[in-house]
Amino acid sequence: MSGAGSGRISVLVSKELQTLLSATRELPASVNKLIRKHTRIVIEPVWREAVRGNVMDRLQTRTLADTARVAVADSQVTLKAGGIGQLSSGTPIPLVAKAVEFGGDANFTRSVTNAQGTTYKRRTKRQFNLPRARGYVVYPAARQVIPRAASLWVQTAVRTIHELLEAAGVR
Repeated sequence: MSGAGSGRISVLVSKELQTLLSATRELPASVNKLIRKHTRIVIEPVWREAVRGNVMDRLQTRTLADTARVAVADSQVTLKAGGIGQLSSGTPIPLVAKAVEFGGDANFTRSVTNAQGTTYKRRTKRQFNLPRARGYVVYPAARQVIPRAASLWVQTAVRTIHELLEAAGVR
């Protein structure tokens, strides 16, 4: 399957995925529901393990690895991280997830006014890694997992359909 270097696999260049999507359009909704359920169960541990394998500190673990999820639709599998929850400080994880993944400018300053009215400058991005366009945790994990996830999606769909046909007594 091509396109894996970019982090995406196009259905246009993957015969396996074209076949899967064509077949699932003809299936009853209950079968598609089972395929989605089983696909998520199979892919989510692989995704979580890959994200956890790329973390380097507690902040990355809490914001990205602990929030890694998979969403499965009839036409796509979406790998997610950093979209839910909050840190122990009460800060919403989606608010800091981008900076944790891509880094931040350590010298960035912002003006803050205290309760007495004194204005001073603070460096508010010191805790983040240096900026990196290709990401630190999630993007490298996605590049590793996407080809395997596509393969697991096709295998899981075929296995689910096969098991349902066997249970129905069709040979």
